[in-house]
Amino acid sequence: MTGRQPESRAEAARKLGDALRDLQRQSGRPLRNLEAQVRISDSSLSRYFRGETVPTWPVVRDVCRALGADPSAYRALWEAAVPGHQETPAAAVGGDTVEADGSPPLPHRAPWRRLRGPWPLRRIVTAVLAAVVAGALVTGLWLLLSPQDGPGATPAQGAAAGASSGGSAGVLVHNVEKACQEPRTHRCALSLAYNPYRPYTTTNSAGRVWHRDLLQARCTIANGVTVTDENHKHTSIWIQVTHNGQRLWLPGIRVRPGHLTQLTTVLPACAPSA
Repeated sequence: MTGRQPESRAEAARKLGDALRDLQRQSGRPLRNLEAQVRISDSSLSRYFRGETVPTWPVVRDVCRALGADPSAYRALWEAAVPGHQETPAAAVGGDTVEADGSPPLPHRAPWRRLRGPWPLRRIVTAVLAAVVAGALVTGLWLLLSPQDGPGATPAQGAAAGASSGGSAGVLVHNVEKACQEPRTHRCALSLAYNPYRPYTTTNSAGRVWHRDLLQARCTIANGVTVTDENHKHTSIWIQVTHNGQRLWLPGIRVRPGHLTQLTTVLPACAPSA
């Protein structure tokens, strides 16, 4: 007996995108107007509406509410388009959880637990591994610091353009979208901003960078406008960087979390404008 074949994820993603796009068109609101309310870039919204990328449920919910629709009416479309969402929840078998596809989870064992031998040897290996990790962290911080920059420039609106100590550090741009970590296309570009206290929209766009671009960072602020990425993570931290001879601003959400923590530790806070 043959039954109805399940809908493909790509087709489900397209249907979700079509439904959201129809909702946006019915509202008459342009993408640039919508991005300021939901804090998702218009390029990301466009990919969601074309079905190229499946947004998280909080994004779908916020878009529906912004356009005056009931999010619950779109929940089934979203569930059909999410690869990891199965109709049956994970079950417990013999005390271990089983993944939705029926396969058992991979064991999480510390490396030294697989070693054979007496406990003193294991403790020695543990200590050596801890020392290696600590040494790597220290080396990373040392490499992160670079020679001091020149004197500070004219303060930007809301924050000084120069770091209070004149120091600088290298910062790698990070794009959370896997499909955009290789191509240097217009669609995969990320925007720098003129002002960290204004909405992160097209009108505040000051330049484009791509995944793994290396910039020089001078200082940070913690109270800028909150920016949300494509995984619905957000932060109000901004980093002042040098790009093509200009002092511009990179949202902290466009840096790996661990790297952002290092930057806020080794860089000074940007001095407030006079």
